[in-house]
Amino acid sequence: MTDAPWYESFFGDNYLDVYGHQLSAEGVEHEASFVERALALKAGESLLDLCCGPGRHALLLAQRGLRVTALDLSQPYLDAAAAEAKRRGIEIETVRADMRAPGFDGRFDAVINMFSSFGYLESEAEDAKVLRGVAAALRPSGRALFDLINREWVIRNQVANESRTGANETVYLEHRELNLVTSRNHVTFIAVASDGRRRDLDGHHIRLYTLTELIGMLEATGLRLERVYGGFDGEVYGVDTRRMIVVATKP
Repeated sequence: MTDAPWYESFFGDNYLDVYGHQLSAEGVEHEASFVERALALKAGESLLDLCCGPGRHALLLAQRGLRVTALDLSQPYLDAAAAEAKRRGIEIETVRADMRAPGFDGRFDAVINMFSSFGYLESEAEDAKVLRGVAAALRPSGRALFDLINREWVIRNQVANESRTGANETVYLEHRELNLVTSRNHVTFIAVASDGRRRDLDGHHIRLYTLTELIGMLEATGLRLERVYGGFDGEVYGVDTRRMIVVATKP
């Protein structure tokens, strides 16, 4: 455990092990195909993958002919993305930056923000800075896609305690607490190695937004809602869909 903000200390090998079961190659292919359709992406267009992690979506979209910039706060993740791009013989640009200040002005045709990477920050005002940065990075008529877990689904389906086995037979004990006053989901982990040693891991603490709240934030930061989906099969969004995938445009 460290004193750094959770989003600086949590992401690394433990994160990939804890959530590896949700990051299959088949799943990423499916998600990338959906992103292409939902944003009507065309080969040669420029795309920013905001909070790209190790580049799962960035690499696939670059392979499909997009000019991809992969941005993350984690240099090890960016290094992994660059190494995999080199191995595959494709080109991506990697940028280490805070998601609140990507530093681009009207450069991109599209921006994506995947796997519930919005809501990380300490306040709604800080999250709004992310949306302003997205709006600034887009060209006029540019498109943005935000892939979020659905707050309404969490309320109806959240399990407080769960366990799973990761690499090297490590057992991860996951504890979840949803604070309905702050609308923040606090998730912590204990890792139990095969020899019985236990480690407390930095968890994640994400602000879950309602669709109404997010629409208001988009409008206040220079973006406009175009459509919302409930999943990567193009499901109609509702209280029972696990995802809330929002597509917005810059007027």
